[in-house]
Amino acid sequence: MKPLRILFDHQIFSVQRYGGISRYFNNLDESLDLLPNVDSKIAAVYSENAYIDNDEVLLNNALGRRIFKGHQSRIYRWNRRYSSLRIRNNNFDVFHPTYYDPYFLDDLKKPFVLTVHDMIHEVMEDQFTDNNQVIPQKKLLIEKATAVIAISEYTKSDIIKFYPEAESKIRVIHHGFEYVPSGVGRLSLPGRYILFVGERYFYKNFVGMAKAIAPLLNADPTRQLICTAGGNFTDEELVLFDQLKIKQQCRQINASDAELHQLYRQALVFVFPSFSEGFGFPLLEAFTAGCPVAASDNSCFPEIGGDAAAYFDPNNDESIRETVSKLLTDEGLRQTLIENGYERLKQFTVQKCVNETLELYRELAK
Repeated sequence: MKPLRILFDHQIFSVQRYGGISRYFNNLDESLDLLPNVDSKIAAVYSENAYIDNDEVLLNNALGRRIFKGHQSRIYRWNRRYSSLRIRNNNFDVFHPTYYDPYFLDDLKKPFVLTVHDMIHEVMEDQFTDNNQVIPQKKLLIEKATAVIAISEYTKSDIIKFYPEAESKIRVIHHGFEYVPSGVGRLSLPGRYILFVGERYFYKNFVGMAKAIAPLLNADPTRQLICTAGGNFTDEELVLFDQLKIKQQCRQINASDAELHQLYRQALVFVFPSFSEGFGFPLLEAFTAGCPVAASDNSCFPEIGGDAAAYFDPNNDESIRETVSKLLTDEGLRQTLIENGYERLKQFTVQKCVNETLELYRELAK
């Protein structure tokens, strides 16, 4: 029996070292390769992505590091050329681009499926500097794709708001998550801290969250706010912390996967205050580590978090503060959410995501 051949392109693996999108595609690639009569490949020459297997790409070795390390534009350029070559060779059954660059359309002769992770650029158009590129590219690929994967019902509804003609080809397939230890986190952490994970863009509502919880930090100097990912605090953020009198209680950490798991595991509470998200991978990361979660009550959060999170209105400082405060003090509620989180994870396994995606691939290949 001829194997089903899936080709992923380079895009997200050229630009992302850590992150939900590259983790998603790497999980698909690795899991598909373990199945009989399925052959999965990532078309990349070199990648510094933390999840990708070095055997998967041609030059993830000493020679490759000498040529590419630290040269982001060179990595992207060479990987795009290699992806284009693999597409022209046509030696696959289904193509799955990993982001929205439409470079492949003229050469592609096989069906392709596009995963849409969110519609943040469209929903909050005034908040992004790359809208002139991302929005038209995404629109074009949604129009041209044989099928579209939406990672949540919420994301599907947002796609339909902007592109109603795409509704018939959208399939909702939730992300799956499984923590595979990659070492042990050995960060020296304070005993009591609130955790924020991710970039600190406007739609992530970091400033609103900081203002809301500042009184909780002021009331107890032993509590801290730890942020991970998103880079060092900006001058504006440091000024804000100073105004809120919490500057000495705020810390930013660039964490590996093992250290991120440690941060969740030891946190008093993880706060996810975004105005909008397409799926919310950190919810599952927190559930895996047994970390109580306080999250916004909008977008995809109730769909993914279910009864395993305490919810607040992200536009209301008092709502945020009261919800976080309750999780800091109510041990019974904390334990209930932790136990519910472990149960909730069973609905979002990697294997379920892979099986549903493989079913779609097989339909397209026919």
